[in-house]
Amino acid sequence: MATSAEANKPEPATGYPVTYAYAAPPPQPQVAPTNRSPFRLASFWSRLLCRLFLVVIVIISIMAVASFATWLILKPEFPEFRVDSASIAQLNTTSANSTMTATWKLSLRVRNPNRKLALVYNTLEAAVLYGEWELDSTLLPPFSQEKGNETRLHFQAGLLSEYVGESVARGIEKERARGEVEFGIGVYGWVRYKARWWSMRWRFMNVYCNGVKIGVSNDGGTAGDLVGQVRPCRVEM
Repeated sequence: MATSAEANKPEPATGYPVTYAYAAPPPQPQVAPTNRSPFRLASFWSRLLCRLFLVVIVIISIMAVASFATWLILKPEFPEFRVDSASIAQLNTTSANSTMTATWKLSLRVRNPNRKLALVYNTLEAAVLYGEWELDSTLLPPFSQEKGNETRLHFQAGLLSEYVGESVARGIEKERARGEVEFGIGVYGWVRYKARWWSMRWRFMNVYCNGVKIGVSNDGGTAGDLVGQVRPCRVEM
């Protein structure tokens, strides 16, 4: 007969262990660490600026090549200036106080030698010169020239007992005593080349017409006209 102690003795375990009621926890997503290295940020901006700089250089190079090719195709030439006529009236100089009185009537012939380009002139000023001294100046109206066209510019200038300096007054008196006085004409302003599909930027133009000799009587004459041949004017742009 079994005793009570034997009845309470646990039986040996058999079979598989009891399964855990809950599944294993899901793996946590791995977050890449944020790299805020100043060196990498500086490297990024440096590369970006280099690329932008290269793009700008390429664009400028393309524009320069296109402009140069256009220049070679159209072959722009400077306008041609020549003194057509010149006269002086009421000429009087006083070396005592270095003053001068005179009235000039002048005419210039302007030719556009280009076969493919028109010329546009703007903000023009014409001046009468004696040596390096500007005696008087006047504004000229703007105008344009088609290819091969020729234009005449007429203008006047004058002085009325104005100070011109001792060297100018004495120089004119000496030349006047020899029968002719040599003046110069200057024209300054902006010019632009134009074609149907192309237009050049405005360029400043300087025109110098030297050796404009006006004959005057050496016995006190106060008027005279152009004498001799006048060389073509020098044009700088």
